[in-house]
Amino acid sequence: MKRLLYFTLSFSGLLVFSLFSCTHANKQAVDELNDLSYAYHYRNLDSTYSYAQRAFLLSQGYRDGKAEALNNLAFVSLLRMDYDKAKHQLDSVSMLTDNQIEVLISDVMQMRLCQRRSHNREFYDYRADAEKTLRRINEERLSLTPRQTARLIFAESELAIVTSAYYYYVGLEQQSVDALLAIDTDVERDTAQWMNFLYNIGAGGIILEGTKEQIEQKEMECLLQCYWLSQQFGSSFFMANSLEAIADHLLDAESCERLLKLNPTAFRQLNADEVEATQLPVYLANEALGLFEQFGDTYQIAGAYRTVASCYWAQGDNASALYYLERALADSVINQAPDLVASIREQLSVVYSAIDDKPRSDLNRNLYLDLQEQTRQDRSLEARAGQLDATVSQINKLLAAVAVTLVLLIVALRLLYVYHHYQKKRQVKLDE
Repeated sequence: MKRLLYFTLSFSGLLVFSLFSCTHANKQAVDELNDLSYAYHYRNLDSTYSYAQRAFLLSQGYRDGKAEALNNLAFVSLLRMDYDKAKHQLDSVSMLTDNQIEVLISDVMQMRLCQRRSHNREFYDYRADAEKTLRRINEERLSLTPRQTARLIFAESELAIVTSAYYYYVGLEQQSVDALLAIDTDVERDTAQWMNFLYNIGAGGIILEGTKEQIEQKEMECLLQCYWLSQQFGSSFFMANSLEAIADHLLDAESCERLLKLNPTAFRQLNADEVEATQLPVYLANEALGLFEQFGDTYQIAGAYRTVASCYWAQGDNASALYYLERALADSVINQAPDLVASIREQLSVVYSAIDDKPRSDLNRNLYLDLQEQTRQDRSLEARAGQLDATVSQINKLLAAVAVTLVLLIVALRLLYVYHHYQKKRQVKLDE
């Protein structure tokens, strides 16, 4: 019997040890797969998905790894405009883990999802949650591992970039500037986020000091730096974004001539087919469109069609502009992004007006105004009121709990008093 007990205990110990070893090995493998998934975020969406899916399937018993895999999967869903799926994946993160860094990342991605869908009230709710989580993380920041620190740098920079983008689209320019410039210099340690930062600076509206010419040149320098870096990094996403923004900067003939003179070497390399300066915006915008189609970002593809249309419109080619604007609206999935659709409708109204098609011009103008009314409303005060209501509700519940506790305490003390009095009387009777 003793030998059987000894064998059972020994076998159980070996089983626990083997399970621990397996879990440790799986944890390392899951972390490596998640790292690879993140590394491909702006390079290849199929690879991003593949590595994240493998990490998710391997992460049984490793909740933090599974939560990170879900965040990576949600990134793919968001860029492919499968917004309902992205929402479900992000909602699952907070229910799956108490890892505050992954919870923070899911909140920030929820913010980006709200910005894309123009859910302005919910944007502020997730932003409040993200800032609260970040404060908790900062209390123990010095104890983070290098890997956790890298994840946190991504989360913080993404929080600033998403906030800045939201403010820009609702017309709060100074808040947009302040949010982006608040990014810590540590962001340079994350190449993808550094490219993201450079692109957002170069796209315009952030640099406010200097003459118009100086600002345009500084923005162009940021875009060119982003382009060369993305080329080295293998990021078709940021190569496309840079080219699209450069094309937009060249639409004004005077600005185009000046920027070409100030950056001759860069533009010789960008203009591989040596097209004429007047055709360069269309050429670069089409290059960007091709890269976005290769990458598979549905939202950006529609935006690139809009940019190509703008370039043709600037040349007076109304037919081509109309063609590309209609292509931008061809995929009905983009109706999930009202602000993007509004900008396309606005351009359609202008183009139809130029070709004397007043009914269609008016139709698109009305659609644009309706969408703008929906998308441009800043709901910060409404969100703050909701947060205050939630706080008051929590305080009321707490007060109610305290009141119930006091009542129960008084009842308990009363019962103790009665019991003590009863025992005392009983003792007196026994003594007699």
